[in-house]
Amino acid sequence: MRRARLLAIGLAVGLAVTGCAPVPEAGAVSYRNSEVGLASTLRFDLARFQGDWVVRASYPNDGLARVTVKPVSARRFVWRADGRAQRGAVTGPGRFRLDGERAEYWVLWLDDGFRTAAIGTPDGRFGLILDRKAEGGEDRMVAAREMLDFNGYDVSQIVARP
Repeated sequence: MRRARLLAIGLAVGLAVTGCAPVPEAGAVSYRNSEVGLASTLRFDLARFQGDWVVRASYPNDGLARVTVKPVSARRFVWRADGRAQRGAVTGPGRFRLDGERAEYWVLWLDDGFRTAAIGTPDGRFGLILDRKAEGGEDRMVAAREMLDFNGYDVSQIVARP
């Protein structure tokens, strides 16, 4: 009886957790295994994250090349990607949403110097590696890929950007 009760509780918890995992829209490509846990960094700081970034690697559907982040308040910012500006807001530790979009972006990892970042969406439709420079920092590129992998992203499909 006790074993059956524990099994039922475990099944209920498993279903509840799985039910919380974002599921991509029909026909959308996901590069993430939603059964793997996902965590955003607690070290995110908008003031240190601001500035110019180069997209060093991304998934084929993420054709971005450059990103600039400019804070306008403690929690609001402008995200300029390849010349297109959107306002955004920090929604939690290492998380943000761009105005007009349903997706929440999670900063999965930042190196200590805020030179390299791995970012993705929980549904796996978006993921990229940003760096302050177009070259160098190979150890950080490896670490960023490892963090994407650790969070369930299929890093075999991520494409290095020239």
